[in-house]
Amino acid sequence: MGHNNDNHFKSAHAAAPGTGYGHDNDDGANGRSNGKHRNNVGNDEGWLSDFLAHLWNPQLRKAFTKLAWELLPDLLQASSPPWMQSIELTKFNFGKSPPKLSNFNSFKDSAKTDDAMVAIEADISWHSDINVQLRIKPIPKQLTFIPSALTTLVSNMVSFTAGIEKLHVEGRIRITFDPLVDQLPVIGAVKVSFVEQPETVDFEVSVMGGSTLSGLIPSLKAWLVGFARDSLISMYVMPEHWTYRLDPSIKDVSVPAGMLEIDILEAHHIPKGDYLSDSNPYIEMFMRASQKRRTTIQPEGKEATWNESFKLPVHIPETQKLELILYDHDNIGSDDELGRIKVAIRDLKDGELQDLWLDFDNPKEEIKQDQRSQQHDAVAGAMKRVKAREAEKKTACKVHIKLKYHSMNKEEMNAIAEAQEKGDMDLLYKHPRLKSIAGQGVITIKLNSVDRLVHPAWWRGGHKHVKVKCVFAKDEKVSQLKRGTRHNCRIDETIQLEVTGDKESGEPLTCPSKQ
Repeated sequence: MGHNNDNHFKSAHAAAPGTGYGHDNDDGANGRSNGKHRNNVGNDEGWLSDFLAHLWNPQLRKAFTKLAWELLPDLLQASSPPWMQSIELTKFNFGKSPPKLSNFNSFKDSAKTDDAMVAIEADISWHSDINVQLRIKPIPKQLTFIPSALTTLVSNMVSFTAGIEKLHVEGRIRITFDPLVDQLPVIGAVKVSFVEQPETVDFEVSVMGGSTLSGLIPSLKAWLVGFARDSLISMYVMPEHWTYRLDPSIKDVSVPAGMLEIDILEAHHIPKGDYLSDSNPYIEMFMRASQKRRTTIQPEGKEATWNESFKLPVHIPETQKLELILYDHDNIGSDDELGRIKVAIRDLKDGELQDLWLDFDNPKEEIKQDQRSQQHDAVAGAMKRVKAREAEKKTACKVHIKLKYHSMNKEEMNAIAEAQEKGDMDLLYKHPRLKSIAGQGVITIKLNSVDRLVHPAWWRGGHKHVKVKCVFAKDEKVSQLKRGTRHNCRIDETIQLEVTGDKESGEPLTCPSKQ
């Protein structure tokens, strides 16, 4: 969030010993500011909760509903799992229950001199009587061995409606007034974000169609929860934010506090993404939704070896987490999530290499266990969950990674801010440590298909096996080997190439195909 760095925030109250926060109580375990005002908190928060309840009027709900209808249909279809041909939003009602805010704190950034800023944090709790309905047509739309007309007919016959109700969100938000300027209305821009991923994002999922379709609920809910977190909420988790500029000339500058080096080495005990075959695994990693990286896709199997390296900027080490998501690449529709891991940056020692073996959590199994515990008494449900977890530990999917976090000093952060404000990245080459990250980025290539293939000799058969190699400077990635027809071959794979900070590297991007 521009120059925001939680190390620099100080409350109007006295600073807590050993921290950069002016809280009566700083909860270092979860990275959240839990301090209280010196005045009576209950009285202070009462009128604010009432104000928010009055603000949650039909006009505001209509505005949010309109925004949902503009965003959700395309996002749902783009993120749909492989077993869906289509998913359509047919009803959306936010409900009348307003969010509740509590435990307020105000801060200022003592590190900023020219552009002052202040921020307010608050816990948010929302028990919404939301009502959403989705029309879902199962059966993948790209089964090459079935005529498309037949696939569409079957999907229409077995389509069903899914409902979402009783949304529950618990988290902490920050409202930042940045910068403050020397003319009315004083506030240059307002930025709103979650401090970190909400602790709770839950809702009830129902399927209209009786008990015959109830078996779809665990997979459907796992996908919907992942969609809510990864495609919606993550767009507004710090350092991402929603910005409203009162002064149109204000630039939204984002300065990292450090860099994280990531080595993805190998994974063992990889589960199946479907019943037909082993997984084609790859790992996606990110700390903010706008900066995602991914490994190459490995051949089918329960083991995978990558030995690939990445770098990601860290903007708020106190709250940001590295998230690793293991996927099974699917040639038909979107890819299946197999598990995920979160690593808090605050747990990494500055400049120290961490060699880690970590277990992936299985989101579908967690939802199944929750349903089992609801169907049995509490003691029996707890015993079953303990036994299930013990069994999972023996065969849990594990990944081997290496992490190293490097913090930046104030001079380097100011240099990055200046380069962004002036739009001149060459300024970073004047600093020895910033040379290696200046101009760094990633090229994302979506390989759809290869057409007009050379005819093979008749004795070699009518099919071809094709792979594509993409090269940029020193980075080189190769797609999976795919089986095509005599004239074309579908690839359906995404490849990322790292762009180095070498300003002299002007090599062209090449993607030759090999048969």
